[in-house]
Order: sequence, then C-alpha cells, then structure tokens
Amino acid sequence: MQPYGDGTRPSAPVKKQKLTILSVVRREGISSKTGRPYDMRTAQCVLWQATPDGDRAVVGTVPLPEIAKETGKGEYFAEMAMAQSMDGALVPRIVALQPYVSSTRPTATPKAAAAAAA
Repeated sequence: MQPYGDGTRPSAPVKKQKLTILSVVRREGISSKTGRPYDMRTAQCVLWQATPDGDRAVVGTVPLPEIAKETGKGEYFAEMAMAQSMDGALVPRIVALQPYVSSTRPTATPKAAAAAAA
C-alpha cells in the first residue's frame, strides 16, 4: 500500500466500498503560507454503503491522493482510511482505487434470443 499523496500514512484501511465519481475539481495555485505551488484534486462522488435495508447513497467530496489524481468519472472500488487533515480533523482518505466491475451479466432480450436461435 502506498502512502497518501501528502506523505501521511493513514491507519489501516477499511473494506472496499463502491464509489461513483461524478466529477473532479482541480485547485491549483501558490500557497500564501509557504510560497510553494500546490495542485489538489477533489472528487465529487456518491459512496454506496451496504446497510441491512439495502444500499444507501451518501453524497459528498473526498480528496484524491497523488497516485489517483488523473482519475476521471466512473465507478470504482475505493479503499478508505482515516487520516488527520491540516486543521486536525479526522477525514477519510482514499488509499487505493480500482475500477468497479459489475458481477452481473447482461441478459438477452427476447428479440436478441430469437435472433441467436435462428
């Protein structure tokens, strides 16, 4: 497992969760505090959490680590871990991101099934 892009090492990751990235917002500039350039990406996303009542959608943002900064829209399995932000808050961090592949297979429509039988 690689450390988060800012060099922190989050605590042990939790199980993989399905994450749908709707868009990625890029912020870049020069830090007024340090004078150094920065380039950060934040994913606007839907996190799908399994509950006893079925899947529950949680909408929000999460920072993308350096290793995933070129990630685009789509569905992924995300390994998340908690890390401390610059202001001391505990926040989720993505530590691994892999494309989501559905285990369901497309079903044939009656028209397609009839064409295949002919």
